[in-house]
Amino acid sequence: YTRRQDLAEWAYAASNLTLQEYLETALPFPRAQDVFGDEAFDKQYYEFYYYKLLELVQTDGLTGVDGGGAPSGGGADGGNLATYADPSASGQQNTESWGADELQAEMIDDKIRTAHETQSWGTVAGRWRERILASLRPKLNYRAVLRQFRTSVLSVHRRLTRMKPNRRYGFLYMGSRYDFTTRLLVAVDVSGSMPTEDVAQGFSVVNRFFTYGVSSIDVIQFDTEIQGQPMTLKRARREIEVQGRGGTNFSPVIDFIDEHVGYDGLIVFTDGYAPVPRQPVNRRTRILWLFTNETSYNAMYPRLSQIGRVAFLKGTDASI
Repeated sequence: YTRRQDLAEWAYAASNLTLQEYLETALPFPRAQDVFGDEAFDKQYYEFYYYKLLELVQTDGLTGVDGGGAPSGGGADGGNLATYADPSASGQQNTESWGADELQAEMIDDKIRTAHETQSWGTVAGRWRERILASLRPKLNYRAVLRQFRTSVLSVHRRLTRMKPNRRYGFLYMGSRYDFTTRLLVAVDVSGSMPTEDVAQGFSVVNRFFTYGVSSIDVIQFDTEIQGQPMTLKRARREIEVQGRGGTNFSPVIDFIDEHVGYDGLIVFTDGYAPVPRQPVNRRTRILWLFTNETSYNAMYPRLSQIGRVAFLKGTDASI
């Protein structure tokens, strides 16, 4: 979604091709060979298909790619699935909500950097490498990560209302209004390996969420165990009494969300120096491992990325 291209119809068509090549879905999406007539185009990547489709438009006058896999005149063949799969019929609508995902973009960029540094590009041609390298984004912006993660843990309650027009039919039908609530848990590492400044940074992260409209946050402190009782904060605090300062163990935090399954999201703020815990039984609560620095992130990412998303703070700005 971060790599969405400008022309919605062809962006959707390229996305459908990529999905069908790798997932072989039951949806009526075409295979690359159906569209291009050459198996050399099998299992390529999204941008490749997008630009190849544009080349077909310019050279052969292609006007659409329907769900059956052949070039079409741009109309739906009838039936909801066929219409959904037809880029000319639904490409604009189906891509309008595509937006940036900072964490996924950073993970993709990490793989691009690795391929570039080790020259492990496989069969990707030189000119396509240049396009891919040109798409590299700056290092992860933790403000954007926090905003994105906060969005990802929102529970959306949809209500119909006459005060807002329906997006498709205007005031003829009731529109939708969404009320946002969240149950967010932040676990702050208060072990001895965490300097006082880093612990303060963790609580600054908590305070920052209140500026984004979160009305309530539960906070726990942990080292080798959960220290004290969970705190429910409804506004930013300048001072919080810190307990613990022993060793570090992530397992009590995982045990906590297994016992308290109502949370939408968990942020674990840590320097990362601890054994990797087991997978939680609770799969409802999304987890973000937020490291104090890039060094800890690089050391722990390969293992902790199996138990949630992983990010790190940039710089030492305690106000975030």
